[in-house]
Amino acid sequence: SSLPFSLPLYYALAGTASPQPTHFPVMAPRTRLLPACLAASVVVGAVHLLGRGSQEGAFVTPSLRGEAAAALAAAVVAGSLGAPGPASAAATKFSVFGFGDGASDVYASIDADQKNPYSQFSNPKDRLYKEDAAEYIQKKKVALDESFKRLEKAPYFIKTKQSENLKSLLTLQLEMMRQNMEYVTAKGAPGYRNNDESTPAFQKANAFFQDISDLNVYGKSKKWPEAADSYSKAMAKLAEWKKLVAY
Repeated sequence: SSLPFSLPLYYALAGTASPQPTHFPVMAPRTRLLPACLAASVVVGAVHLLGRGSQEGAFVTPSLRGEAAAALAAAVVAGSLGAPGPASAAATKFSVFGFGDGASDVYASIDADQKNPYSQFSNPKDRLYKEDAAEYIQKKKVALDESFKRLEKAPYFIKTKQSENLKSLLTLQLEMMRQNMEYVTAKGAPGYRNNDESTPAFQKANAFFQDISDLNVYGKSKKWPEAADSYSKAMAKLAEWKKLVAY
C-alpha cells in the first residue's frame, strides 16, 4: 500500500539503506517548519502502520512493531527540535556587605527613606495607611460597643448561677475586646503605635481586664459573691478608661 510520507524518509525510519541518495535542502538551524512537518508525517505514518497491522491479523508482526516504535521515537525527537530555546535571563547582581549595585538583593525593594531596614512598607510620611485615622478608631469603637453590650448579660448569669454561659460569654468576647481597647488606647495597631503600658489609659485597661479575668475564675469556681464583686469593679474601671481615652 502507498505510504503517507516520502520513500526516503521511510527507509531512514526503517533502518535500511535507501536505493538512491537523497539530498534535502539546507534549512535554518532553528526553523520550526521542518520539525513540525516531520513530526506530523511520522505520526500519520505510525497510525497508518498500526491500523494496517490490526486489520491483517490479531497480532502485530515484529516488523510493524519496530516500524511503529521508530516512527513514534522520530516524532518525539522532531518535537523536541522544534521547541524554542530557553530565554536569556538578565544577569544576576548582588551587593557585598552593602557595596555594589545589588539589583537582585532582597532589600533592593525597600524605600531609601524607610527607617526600618526590614520593612518593605513606605515611610510613615508617605504611606496611605494612617493608624490613627478616625475611620479605623470608629470601627474599633463599634466593635467595642457590641462587646460591652454583651458583657451586660454577666449579672444575669451570676444571679441565676449559670457558670457555663458566663464562661462562654467571657471567652468569646475577651480577646477581641482586649485588642480593640488597646487599639483605641494606643491609637494604632501593633507595630504602628506606642506600646508604653505605663500610661494611665493603658494601666486602666489592664486593670479592667484583670477584673474580667477574676470574674471568669470565680464563675468557674461558682463563687458567686466574688464574681459579682469582680464585675462591679470591672465596670467602674471601664467607665474611667472611657474618660481617659475620650470614648
